[in-house]
Amino acid sequence: MPDHSTDYDLAILGGSIGSRLAAYTAVRRGARVALISQAWRDNDVTRHLWHALHSANLKEDLGTWPTLRDWVGFQCEHTELSPTILRTQGIDVILEPARFIGNLKLKLASRYLKASRYLLTDGYGMSTSGMLQNNWLCHRLMQLDAIPQRIALVGHGAMAVEWAYALSRFATVTLILLEQVLLPAEDHDIQRLVSAQLKSLSINIVHTKECLRDGVIPNDDADLFVVVPQPFAWETLGLENLGIMTGKPIATNRYLQTNCSQIYVSGGSLGGENRTELTQQETMIALENALFGRRHAMDYRQAFYGINLLSPIGHWGLTERQAKEHYGAAAVEVVQASCLPEMAKHPAQTNFCKLITHGSRIVGVHLMGEEAATVVATLGNQPTMGTLSRQIARVIPGTLFDAIYQAADQWKSRHWNEGQWRRDWAENWFNLRRSI
Repeated sequence: MPDHSTDYDLAILGGSIGSRLAAYTAVRRGARVALISQAWRDNDVTRHLWHALHSANLKEDLGTWPTLRDWVGFQCEHTELSPTILRTQGIDVILEPARFIGNLKLKLASRYLKASRYLLTDGYGMSTSGMLQNNWLCHRLMQLDAIPQRIALVGHGAMAVEWAYALSRFATVTLILLEQVLLPAEDHDIQRLVSAQLKSLSINIVHTKECLRDGVIPNDDADLFVVVPQPFAWETLGLENLGIMTGKPIATNRYLQTNCSQIYVSGGSLGGENRTELTQQETMIALENALFGRRHAMDYRQAFYGINLLSPIGHWGLTERQAKEHYGAAAVEVVQASCLPEMAKHPAQTNFCKLITHGSRIVGVHLMGEEAATVVATLGNQPTMGTLSRQIARVIPGTLFDAIYQAADQWKSRHWNEGQWRRDWAENWFNLRRSI
């Protein structure tokens, strides 16, 4: 095997769209980049299949299962940022497994590789650690001529919930979550609303901490068990040779740097919710730090992301529990409002807004409704409730913005009563004049 100790500035282990964009960005800045993935095709199939299923839920006239399957196949053959396109941009795309050996060198199937810095992110492989073994992963649904009537879906967090919702139009779904709380990273009111919506879609939710690989199956009457894998698989990468443990979320400092200073991490490997928007924020910070030795920190108190469900979710900043633990319960104020959509396609759809403040400063925004993921990023950029109140005007009833307006108006009414202020000022003025 040839020893190619090429002086790459950065080697990215990942095949997701975020990984590809990171590689493209690094090359545009003059870096020599290698992009390594052993599950490139599986990533594309999983991503396009989920989008097709989700779109089918939004548009009732969108085709049958064979039509969706053909569309996914076409998209995979003509995917954006394909290996060919990336190679024309100067990126060395390597579609084979890798393993760290001594001296921070990667052993590939056909050669060795070395880089000044490494970035571990989503899409290198797919992990089913702690789940049912020898069962179908999501991308293998493409091999079916028809979707079974009853599907048991096994997975973690928001990704598994999204897949359950996406499949609910085609099958009766039992969602087996490997944690005791539905969407543990979300505010408790969001958890409550999502639980009600999933039940309205006839999605049965089962929580278990049992080791499913040992054959403990909470629901054994399903026609097919499907595993929603984590989008990373470091078990065979040899990270233990560098003192990095892979059996749990990889530990990093606030600059997303591991205890091996040449290796940075972003995405699902860090634990928490694996969201595309959150991973992109982490990846851009890790990229700047890895390429240029900067010390940009990832501040999760201002991170935002969305979850695509019947009523989409937008999350920015802290939950109510986190805010009270951080600032103290007495220092935190919560306002919330909801309204029913004017033209709902399903009776369980809702518009919901919850604003969490410390003084006048906004520290948490939690939304449900159309465009919630887009809107929450905009609201999070408003530093104070005073600024937000001036930006939000009265809007069409039955929209997400109506719920936001109601919540902001609640806060305003608690903190600013113009009539009372004017009476107090006038009373003080007359008292002063009488005393002269």
